Amino acid sequence: MPDINVLLVGTGALGSIYAWRLQEGGIHVTCVCRSNYTAVKSSGFRITSDKYGNHTYMPTRVVQSVDEAADTEYDFIIVCTKALPNISDNSHIIAPAIGPRTIILLIQNGIGIEQPFAERYPRTPIASVISYIDVSQPESGTIEHGTISSLLMGIYSNPDDLVRQRLDALSSVWNAQGALCKVVDDVQPYRWLKLVWNASFNTVSVVSGGNNTREMLDNPQCKELLRNIMREVYVIGEAATGKPLPERMGTSGPDGFIEDTDKRDVAVVPSMLMDYRARRPMEHDVILGRPLQVARQMGISAPYMEAVYAMLVMVEKTNL
Repeated sequence: MPDINVLLVGTGALGSIYAWRLQEGGIHVTCVCRSNYTAVKSSGFRITSDKYGNHTYMPTRVVQSVDEAADTEYDFIIVCTKALPNISDNSHIIAPAIGPRTIILLIQNGIGIEQPFAERYPRTPIASVISYIDVSQPESGTIEHGTISSLLMGIYSNPDDLVRQRLDALSSVWNAQGALCKVVDDVQPYRWLKLVWNASFNTVSVVSGGNNTREMLDNPQCKELLRNIMREVYVIGEAATGKPLPERMGTSGPDGFIEDTDKRDVAVVPSMLMDYRARRPMEHDVILGRPLQVARQMGISAPYMEAVYAMLVMVEKTNL
């Protein structure tokens, strides 16, 4: 395999696992670290993984900013930052590292996350990527990972056969290193599919007073609220994409998502609740705000999502 250079921006819990698997596959990975820079630069990532075992991962290179990394030409720039367009458009931060061969991969939650990058880099291919992973960073440079790490991606802008071949090649590295990855022709239905869980469990965990999935599902009224939000996401997503939302590992429909979450051995603390507790901004705009904009444009009523969104914005305002 020819040398492949990857720049990963936002190397926190999620980014560290995917960077590690690429580097294990022979790819040169430069990691942009911010709050965890000092710890990672000196000692690497100390990873405890039920899937991959325990390991200290030292990236090929650790930098504090994209500017510092811009002395290299990158084949792929992978963006793993939080999507917070209501606070700022962070698409500009990767500009110094964009080169003629660069493909941008956006591993972010929510709807409409690709647009700022597509507008700023109209000639650069962009792949939209969905991640399923159970991982956290309890302290700087310390990563706790469970058993899930999978990616699903598709070309968002500037598609051609060569771009698809290069994405397939990158996908094959992840697959060879145990991070399941699939390239699909149309990724947007899968993005809406992931929103079914995020728009319900993530948001309600905060507005319900700080509850994990077990606590939410044990309350009949809360359980029905989750189901109603999921129904609304399905209606909006299928109208927006013009096709039924796909299954994921045999799970489909609100009842399927609830049943799958209910039977997990360990209750899940949603990432939005973690952000709330840490007094960090929450991704409510791309998880509820943008989908609701789509709903209004299409004349679709989504009262449960509207109510939770209004409360979530107010809760965040008093918390930050």
